[in-house]
Amino acid sequence: MDKFILGTIFWLNIGYQDIPAESKIRPAIIVGLGNKNLLILVATTSVPPNDPPKYFDQFKIPILNWRRSGLLKPSWVQGLKLIHLTREQLRALVQDEDFIGRMVSHDFNYLVGEIERIHNH
Repeated sequence: MDKFILGTIFWLNIGYQDIPAESKIRPAIIVGLGNKNLLILVATTSVPPNDPPKYFDQFKIPILNWRRSGLLKPSWVQGLKLIHLTREQLRALVQDEDFIGRMVSHDFNYLVGEIERIHNH
């Protein structure tokens, strides 16, 4: 059975956009399927939007049922940055112990809608 299905959350080492040589291990979520082999992921953060908001805060999408999804603290999806990996790449990076959980279906549907809104503007 394939563990890499829509809504699955797991720990992944994700590089910073502005500092490519640096990275951080953070929860990632599979949010889309490309061709039969390509997966589209987003990273999460536990840093809430600033008050007043800064530019990138407008792209933070809340995970309302974060506990039910297996996350340890309130989290937001970084909706602007999409990560494209093949299943083979993901299998090489993710071990069984890296799996966190799955998003609640209405949270996942909301997340995908917000990502589409962000990327279609």
